[in-house]
Amino acid sequence: MTQLLLLRFSAMGDVALLAPVVEAFTSRYPDAQLTVVTRPKFSVFFAQFPNVRVVGLDVAGRHKGLAGLFRLFQELRKATTFNLIIDANENLRSAVLKRLFRMAGVMSVTIDKGRADKKALTRKDNKIRRQLPHSIERYAQLFERAGFPVAPAKPFLFTPITSAEAELNHFLASQQISDSEPWLGIAPFAQHHQKMWPFERFVPLLASIYAGRPVRIFLFGGGAQELAQLDTLQQRFPQAVVVAGKLSLAAELALIGRLSGMICMDSGNMHLAALSGTPVLSIWGATHPDAGFGPWGQGDDAIIQVPADVLTCRPCSVFGNAPCWRGDLACLNDISVDTVALRVQQLLNAPR
Repeated sequence: MTQLLLLRFSAMGDVALLAPVVEAFTSRYPDAQLTVVTRPKFSVFFAQFPNVRVVGLDVAGRHKGLAGLFRLFQELRKATTFNLIIDANENLRSAVLKRLFRMAGVMSVTIDKGRADKKALTRKDNKIRRQLPHSIERYAQLFERAGFPVAPAKPFLFTPITSAEAELNHFLASQQISDSEPWLGIAPFAQHHQKMWPFERFVPLLASIYAGRPVRIFLFGGGAQELAQLDTLQQRFPQAVVVAGKLSLAAELALIGRLSGMICMDSGNMHLAALSGTPVLSIWGATHPDAGFGPWGQGDDAIIQVPADVLTCRPCSVFGNAPCWRGDLACLNDISVDTVALRVQQLLNAPR
């Protein structure tokens, strides 16, 4: 049996986007075994696939630093003999692991992230505007270069996990939540400020949504600071349900799959919703879907943004981690509550 080692450590959305490619791989090559090295909590993205084993990367403990990476290398070699390393991460950690395996006679292939094209798309002057390959397409190209052509499903749907469904049902029962009205998820956060619509606008947005029709709203986030912000929102709207910190990632994924829609930023939650077949309304600021991170399998109606021909500085960043050149974040501040509220009503009223 062919043994392949796949490296993709973070971030959550980037790891989740591997799922359609891994599914396509396991379907086309049932006699191959794939070992995925990633953060332990991300194993849920691959739980439904046959012949896939997940090895958790413990960056804060046993796999910390160069000594930890050497320990991981030894653990992997002890587990099986690999035929090839597939590096979907391309960072220092993956480079160290590839070098160790190369010294042991195991070759590797590495993802082409298209850095030059992304730089041309996001630079301040003389931008070259064009749609770049989606991250899932880049992963598929990587597998093809490894000798395993695949065709990821579009759209893709995560397979429900029985234990996660049971956890979710218990949570919904404890909250006395029924499915007699549409369920709307709201994930107002992203990794960087330049990707987040002003949080204070969610108060008038929720007021408008609730005034329009009956709806059950679930609030998503993570970490103490985000949870504190969501709590202030719930104080204004007690009927909203804060999900953050109350469900496992697997159960959150199960809930996302049941939603009528998800309002989100360019974020991991956007990818989880798209990969669950849930219609998204993603609000974009400093970044742009042309960089290859749009909601997989969904069209322009999943995007809310100020057009790049109106704000010619867009996009100014691939990941949203660069300071605003204008200094006013007009790409986010110019998206009105009325604009988002109208799109939400259109989403909720659309047949599904």
